Amino acid sequence: MKCHAFIILLICSLTTVDVCAQADSVTLKNDLVSRTFCFNKKLPGFYTAGYKNLVTKAEYSKPGTEEFAITVNGTPLTGRNCTYNSHSFIRSGDESMLTVICSTPVTGIRIVLRYILYDGIPLIRKRLQVVNDGSSDATLFNLDVERLQFNVVDTYMNEVYANYGTHLTRVPYRGDYNDAAVLLFNLNAKQGVILGNEAPSILKRTEIYSRPNQVNIGMGMIDEPFPFKKLLAHGETFTSPQTFMYFSSSDKWQYAFEGKFQDFIREKLTVKLFQQKDPPFFIYNTWQPFFDHINEKLIRDCADSLAHTGCDLFIIDAGWYKRAGDFNADPEKFPNGMKPVCQYINSKGMRSGLWFTIGSVHNKSKIALEHPEWLIKDKNGRPENLHNGDMQEDGNEWQSAIRTMSLASGYYDHIHNVIRGYVKDWGISYLKLDLSIANSAYLHDYTRTGDYDSSGGKLYHDRASSYWMLYERVLNLMDTLKAEFPGLLLDCTFEVWGRYNAVDYALIEHADYDWLTNFDFAPPAGPISIRQMNYDRSRVIPASTLLIGNQFMNFPNYR
Repeated sequence: MKCHAFIILLICSLTTVDVCAQADSVTLKNDLVSRTFCFNKKLPGFYTAGYKNLVTKAEYSKPGTEEFAITVNGTPLTGRNCTYNSHSFIRSGDESMLTVICSTPVTGIRIVLRYILYDGIPLIRKRLQVVNDGSSDATLFNLDVERLQFNVVDTYMNEVYANYGTHLTRVPYRGDYNDAAVLLFNLNAKQGVILGNEAPSILKRTEIYSRPNQVNIGMGMIDEPFPFKKLLAHGETFTSPQTFMYFSSSDKWQYAFEGKFQDFIREKLTVKLFQQKDPPFFIYNTWQPFFDHINEKLIRDCADSLAHTGCDLFIIDAGWYKRAGDFNADPEKFPNGMKPVCQYINSKGMRSGLWFTIGSVHNKSKIALEHPEWLIKDKNGRPENLHNGDMQEDGNEWQSAIRTMSLASGYYDHIHNVIRGYVKDWGISYLKLDLSIANSAYLHDYTRTGDYDSSGGKLYHDRASSYWMLYERVLNLMDTLKAEFPGLLLDCTFEVWGRYNAVDYALIEHADYDWLTNFDFAPPAGPISIRQMNYDRSRVIPASTLLIGNQFMNFPNYR
């Protein structure tokens, strides 16, 4: 095996690290980073005992690491009270994966840890699984995929670069939905570690030294807003979002987000857009200046005007349907339906795209009236509008009388069948999935988030467990559509993700784009705002996945 290849060694602690005395160890290693785990086959305990930057030879791991944490049926489980059973090693291409299986103090529950290392990249990726082999259901909460005692060389002169690497702050630090990747950088040592969290949106939680020398990467705690909670049925397996830790040695903190880190994002993160063979370059959307006041003639006229401009994708935004949820074409605006309109756009050399509310329906829609049990309910048991809170009973505008459906109910199958039917029949190449599913980008009222109702066959059992399930289901829906239509472009907006301008790894691993915001300012303010928004996120998120709308093409100074 060449010297740069990954190695796994099962070796006695007497020949490796002192903290593994009287125990066994296994090491995951390439030329740039190594991580050593200790365990005793007869006693509880599986944990990181060494985590080394091999470029600088610096040891970052500190004694007392718990490795992971999750509470199952009220019992906190960590690497310290779980017992090593076995491990296996798989080498595939330029990747090495270590799988470790541990038994736990909770009857019928196993923990599976998976660590991935890549050739030539100083990064280790991790995920946790909970396997319920018992005869009854198990309740999971308080998840840390990573829980490490960890310093970048020293506790002195540590800086934190948060909010997509744009904001300098200090420890202790608790990251949120803006922190898919947070850099902990030691200014004296010129070394740092990027803590990556691939959990979706508001569920992300990355903590640096909230407890002395402890780093946590996971999801919201049960006593916090937006907690992670899940009921795991017997025979089922819960698989966590992945985390990663990327080691950097550089004179400037900015360099940590470049080089091999970008190689990882581009080549290993499985960004959906990067799997597209022919992504569009020039995209047109009807929202500005027409809003929902569109019709067949207007769309055809716009398509004619754009036919020779090099436009690749023509998006028909809100206003094409009669009522959200049913998604039947408005007979007054589109008397011939949407199929000939989409085909006309395609005949002009452009791909056609369509806007959908992914969870919002009209209060008087057929689907809402027939299946009120699928609606998300507020704390008083009434159907809720998680998008903007307006409880209008009826109306004909695009966002009139909105109510929010639960994607963890039978509505999932309904919206899936509607969308897949239209994609197949109308020749649609792009979907803009919009509006809130669990939390609003506009309402700042925590009491109006999640679902207080768990009846009607919903897949969660209380409000706390609704958050994870609602986000997991929208990710599953996008994966299903991608599997059915591999070339289909999916745009999951910031409104679906539940925070203004929010984007993260979970989103771009399942959708091609995030419609990040809208800027309708005249030049130069508009274009400058777009470039600034993209730049601010592009250290962490590929700029090509970010869509920003509402720039007019007829400003007097648009050139």
